[in-house]
Amino acid sequence: MEENQTAEKTQSSSNDPIYARFKTEREEWTEKVGEMTERLRDIYKLGDLLTDLYSQRQIALEYAHTLMAHLSKVNKIFRDKKVERYDFYTRNYDIRLDKDPKNDRIIADLADIVERKELLQNHLDYIRETIRTIDGICYAVKHRMELEQYKRG
Repeated sequence: MEENQTAEKTQSSSNDPIYARFKTEREEWTEKVGEMTERLRDIYKLGDLLTDLYSQRQIALEYAHTLMAHLSKVNKIFRDKKVERYDFYTRNYDIRLDKDPKNDRIIADLADIVERKELLQNHLDYIRETIRTIDGICYAVKHRMELEQYKRG
């Protein structure tokens, strides 16, 4: 638990709201998936469960596409800023830098954007994995029904 608190404290201030929002969303999706998994136990609720599964899968899928759009925008901003910083260190900087020190300074200047990209990518990966989990639960419904039929003879 201390590691999580330490990791939360090391986030840069400009990305704190995004980090907090993504953390809340991960908790919500974890709760939803756990609740849907729990509903697999009751054979009489499988019809409603399937409806909810397909609905939640669609919501997660649309959200994943929204995250991809945001990630594309951040990637564009990163590329533009990288070119801008490269030009600055090549033409307007008082000290002549070789390639590696120049790249190090560019990466340091763009650390907030890189962090934002990583946050978006990690959250997108989480949502994609959640979609796979929902797909697995959909598949489990079929097996649950077959098991119930087998038990009844």
